[in-house]
Amino acid sequence: MKNLHLRLICPVSAILLSSPGMAVDFGTYRALYELEPARIDQAAGSQPLDGKIAYEVTGSACAGFTVDSDYTTRYTDADQNVRAVDTKSSVFETGDGLQLQVSQTQSVNKEVTDDAKITAIRTVAGGEAQAEQQGTKKQQFKLGGDVLFPTAHQQKLLAAAQAGETRDVSVIYDGSDGAKQFRVVSFIGKKRAPGTYAPDLANPEAQALQTMASWTFQLGYYPLDNPQAEIPDFQATFNMYENGVTTEMLFDYGPYSMKGTLKHFEAIAAQPCDAPAPDSTTKAQ
Repeated sequence: MKNLHLRLICPVSAILLSSPGMAVDFGTYRALYELEPARIDQAAGSQPLDGKIAYEVTGSACAGFTVDSDYTTRYTDADQNVRAVDTKSSVFETGDGLQLQVSQTQSVNKEVTDDAKITAIRTVAGGEAQAEQQGTKKQQFKLGGDVLFPTAHQQKLLAAAQAGETRDVSVIYDGSDGAKQFRVVSFIGKKRAPGTYAPDLANPEAQALQTMASWTFQLGYYPLDNPQAEIPDFQATFNMYENGVTTEMLFDYGPYSMKGTLKHFEAIAAQPCDAPAPDSTTKAQ
């Protein structure tokens, strides 16, 4: 399943675990974003009209985190027919970064066109991971010891931002496209003082975030199996606060780009440490 939508989950939610020497309170919450085209190439065969991302981040550093998302977008084709694409995803990652579970279903005009259930497990930190995919496509594959899951990647990025670093290169696996892995090149802007990000000052849904610092992140996803690639498959630019909540976003898919704006934000309680791990393979149905 080639699903660029799932890749939005990680930059948006930015799940952050405890990092030595750095105390960060990661937020669990519900959020809704509205999408609108920011750029459309005239030669693009399919052109976006609008869309929404609704998702919920639950869990805790000890219990692991789950991100449930529902990404809907409307497009027009060359004949001006409207297609509604709906991608539901559920991603769970253990707090120790050893296990990743991904479940996703994609529908076009309410008819299911693709689904995948993926589990990747390591026995030790930094070790090779064994992965299996079920659903429309079935396969088994391995991930190298240097491959980061989404949570660990976001932990690394926010730790780098706190340390004043400006660039990071990592290999990640997020389950968005079967066994495909990505070399992610990230650029990190300067730290913004609380209450200084102008677009959010005018947004009442972002008022609860104004006591925290934020940064601009720009991520480019390059296919790992093509080391000569000069153009990323996908790019994301977003403003993210130190508790992991993102507000303004720009997603570049190549032929077009989409701007996302926070329309609803609701903080929810963290999950107790003794709560059972969710079965994300059954949630995105």
